[in-house]
Amino acid sequence: MTNRAEVPRPVEEPAPPAPAGRVSTREVLAVGSALLLLLFLIKIYGVAHYSLTTTTGLLAATPVQVALGTVTIYAYYVLPAVALGAVWFAVRYRARIQPALWPLVIIVVVVTALASPFTYLKRGLAVVLLAIGVEMVVRRYRRRWARSTDEQVVRRRQTLAGWQGLSVVYLGTAALAFQFMHSLDAPWVSAQAFLLNTPAVSYTQRMTDDRNQLRVVPESRFVGYPIAETEEWVTVLHADTRYLMRIPQSAVDTRLTCHHEDDQLAGGRPLLEAVQGNDYNSPNLDCRKVLQYLERKVPGQPLPVWN
Repeated sequence: MTNRAEVPRPVEEPAPPAPAGRVSTREVLAVGSALLLLLFLIKIYGVAHYSLTTTTGLLAATPVQVALGTVTIYAYYVLPAVALGAVWFAVRYRARIQPALWPLVIIVVVVTALASPFTYLKRGLAVVLLAIGVEMVVRRYRRRWARSTDEQVVRRRQTLAGWQGLSVVYLGTAALAFQFMHSLDAPWVSAQAFLLNTPAVSYTQRMTDDRNQLRVVPESRFVGYPIAETEEWVTVLHADTRYLMRIPQSAVDTRLTCHHEDDQLAGGRPLLEAVQGNDYNSPNLDCRKVLQYLERKVPGQPLPVWN
């Protein structure tokens, strides 16, 4: 029997650490995930009108729906940001983009721009124009300080070199952050006008004066946001008081989807419809008018005809 020489297996060397001063991709993903989680928690906190009790109830009722719903309700801002941001970076890094990727970039820009509401797209264009103005100022000062040997001026020029081309990122992020905080209390689900067979408690204390005093107020008609539901129960966040209600499905007589003007973002005609000359008509009526309609509805009876 001959002994075969064993071939040593190659030893896998660990990946070299990231150079000092640079951030690795893993760190970027970890920080990004933590920031997204923080934004979702802030969103729940704002929707609960800054009540930790309601925040905990909302988080326990619908932990997954928060992320998808939050992204959906900000589509009016996200779509123009994607379209205009893709154009900006395609122009900025045109020398690095492979020819085979240009059709994909064009498709993304065209589709997101046509799907964007024209009103919100104009706001995005205003941010881009402001960014172009900032870029012109940055370039002007870089040229002015190009031949200077002063250390302080050199550091300023290097700082401006790092900012050049990224002004749209800073301004766009600031604009999105402002809109996020401005609509912080807008829930991530559609509003509905409820008519109940049996009145449900909408809040348990006075909201203006004599706070922390018991005042149980039942209502049979109200506007709320269905947070979670099963075959037997539906969890509803009252639109005005932000009281978390748990209502039996058997007690719900009528539910009509509506648009709550005080919370939800206003709709707009997409660019595609504007190009085609079509008018935009939202299928969801103002919740106040829907409540007026439900005042004529008798529980247990068919819906009345209202022209």
